[in-house]
Amino acid sequence: MQRIPHRLIEGMIVASYALGSKTSYIYIRGELMWIGKILEKAIAEAYANGFLGKNILGTDYSLDLVVHPGAGAYICGEESALLESLEGKRGNPRIKPPFAAVYGLYGCPTIVNNVETISAVSWIVNNGGDAYAKIGVGKSTGTKLISASGHINKPGVYEIEMGLPVEEFIYSETYCGGIKNGRKLKAVIPGGSSVPILPASLILKTAKGEPRLMTYESLSEGGFETGSMMGSGGFIVMDDTTCVVRNTWNFSRFYHHESCGQCSPCREGTGWLEKVLHRIEHGHGRIEDIDLLVEIGKKMEGKTICAFADAASWPVGSAVRHFREEFEYHIKHPEHGEHSHHGCCILEKMGQTR
Repeated sequence: MQRIPHRLIEGMIVASYALGSKTSYIYIRGELMWIGKILEKAIAEAYANGFLGKNILGTDYSLDLVVHPGAGAYICGEESALLESLEGKRGNPRIKPPFAAVYGLYGCPTIVNNVETISAVSWIVNNGGDAYAKIGVGKSTGTKLISASGHINKPGVYEIEMGLPVEEFIYSETYCGGIKNGRKLKAVIPGGSSVPILPASLILKTAKGEPRLMTYESLSEGGFETGSMMGSGGFIVMDDTTCVVRNTWNFSRFYHHESCGQCSPCREGTGWLEKVLHRIEHGHGRIEDIDLLVEIGKKMEGKTICAFADAASWPVGSAVRHFREEFEYHIKHPEHGEHSHHGCCILEKMGQTR
């Protein structure tokens, strides 16, 4: 959208034509108003050149394309909440069925896809589906945008071919360029804040000892016990100075704030997760709080209209599963609770410098 908006617009036109849609929308986050202006300028160019509007290129097909900014609500990434927002209502997810493809925007059949997906359409049309399927491995075909952040030398957005080894992605100069300041890799959240965290031993290799690949199948190998998800491609790298407890608490603050509050397990559960994690991080935790976090997550997961409660509980459950000793150390050494803001207090026990 920032640099080649016409790729998205062309994909929208092709997809809309295939569906027989006469009106399509690009919904963007409220924080990206400047991107909206870029898109609107590009859309005006498309209208001026006959690619949008009435009787496109002399055919009997017409299409109007509208950019609609939201108000910055994370929940509007869920397709039915997005549709509610487009209709001018509060962004609450809808109960399904009916699904959007049957009863969507203004009651019309509606297809919702990610910008990344739509932007690949024109290449596939020009080169063929078989050519696209040759990129990648197994069922993970094509390319994927990975937004890499954290303790790496070269944070940024990378378009990778599916099947790239995770170790190469982290350490290769082509991509992340290794861990910053020569520190050791501690953990990775491979698909955005809502997916399970994996320690270094499980992000580089699966539980079977096979190299972990940047594919949907490989990252989820072993289920949530020893695997995670590719998710949105938000790849967060943590070195050995990271406090997993503090990081998990920070995520829980975000999910508590962003819950739409429609479902009780999510509205109440996200608040409880934040409170208990705050208690542990700030030196007031109890040993039973660790299992309490897991129990709260179980009472949230799969019990709400949308998957937001799952997204809020998975990071907490996985952090406890893989880094329980850090939670225990916070609780057993509360004197460090107020002083752990620049790294993990467990590092003291390990004889390392923060």
